[in-house]
Amino acid sequence: MLERVTHIGVAFSVTVVVARELGPADYGRLALGLAFFALLMPISNITAQCLMRDTTAEPRSANMLMSSAEVAAGLVTSLIVAAITVGVALTVGVTSTEGIVVLVIVGSALLRPLQVVDAWFIMAQSSKRVVIIRVSVLLVTGAVRIALPLAGYGVVAVAWTYIVESALASIGSWIAYRRYNKDYRWEISRARVGSVVKEFVPLLLVSSSALIYQRLDQAMLAWLSDFRETGVYAAAASLSDAPKFPLIALAVSFTPRLLALRKADPERYRVALSDFARFVNLFGYAVTLGLILVMAPLAPLLLGSAYDGATIVIIILALSTPLAAVGAVLLLLTNWDKLYREAIVRNLVGAAISVGFNFLLIPRYGAVGAAISTFAALLWVFVIGVAVDRRTRYIFRITLPTLEPISSTRILLARRRERREARKLMQEMSEFYGSS
Repeated sequence: MLERVTHIGVAFSVTVVVARELGPADYGRLALGLAFFALLMPISNITAQCLMRDTTAEPRSANMLMSSAEVAAGLVTSLIVAAITVGVALTVGVTSTEGIVVLVIVGSALLRPLQVVDAWFIMAQSSKRVVIIRVSVLLVTGAVRIALPLAGYGVVAVAWTYIVESALASIGSWIAYRRYNKDYRWEISRARVGSVVKEFVPLLLVSSSALIYQRLDQAMLAWLSDFRETGVYAAAASLSDAPKFPLIALAVSFTPRLLALRKADPERYRVALSDFARFVNLFGYAVTLGLILVMAPLAPLLLGSAYDGATIVIIILALSTPLAAVGAVLLLLTNWDKLYREAIVRNLVGAAISVGFNFLLIPRYGAVGAAISTFAALLWVFVIGVAVDRRTRYIFRITLPTLEPISSTRILLARRRERREARKLMQEMSEFYGSS
């Protein structure tokens, strides 16, 4: 959570300063590179989720699972980077400003597979060791990212900071892992690498659904409109997305506990899963109100008059925050119950909805039309599509009652009182038997 809060602060500062200094057009070019990079970011998180799930089931195979996960993540990342490079070469060209920015930022993902080691720190409840490294890197590179445009450097120079950040954070995480896990040894299983790679396509679609649709909208904005509208949408999306990162952190931090209950006590697991859904949904509502009441009115002052229209975009994207909260529960259950086919179908339909709305709305409404497209796609992916599919309908039934904020608050407060009373009773019993 500390890392995510720091990320929010840095992302907010970088967006405000860099967007103002570069202007909407150049910031739109930077956003295009980050749009492709965003498709690669979830890979290490996906691998970590699979790694935690399988290590819980096979603790004796931890070394083989870790090594194979790193290789699988590296292969998938390399293939996607190669595909993006070919696409850039065939469209805008590798010598254009847009092409250089995209290739530099996307290339920074090649070392990210080393961050799969996060799974070990999470399961060992020692995440602060790597968090300190990543937060330090984030603060330093964030400061440089802000300083460069203020000093007169352009969008290409800002793009190179992402390579520096990725390299320092990834190598630092790996060094910390080797230092604290003395029992690790390199052990690869081809079968395991193959099985993880097979899981990547659906899991990548599921875990990065929100990112995929927003980044797809940015690419289509550059195509159907211009880089100015891309910059307006990207700046608004960045300001509205920053507070959503704790939702991901909550899902990851709860994973080991939920997995342990799922295996040892199914009844308590169902209660804990419902409480988790209630908590993230309440968090999502709080973020939505904050974005609408605070961030949207401040956007014109922070970004400047050149970003006219960002306020409406922020409000529309803020309304999708509760959908992202539901998606946190959906991601976990899709992974654990291996509902991959359903995820592929749901996301393909969502992509078709997004593209259709983009063609219809972007030429007329620009960034606002792209925001409406994103909301429509996420509504299908996280709610309607889950409800209509027979195999995923049970997830909808779990999450639907948790969307009501008043009853969710009452239930969570009642659970808290029960835990306090239980701890008090245990303490009294301990003191009684200790004195006797």
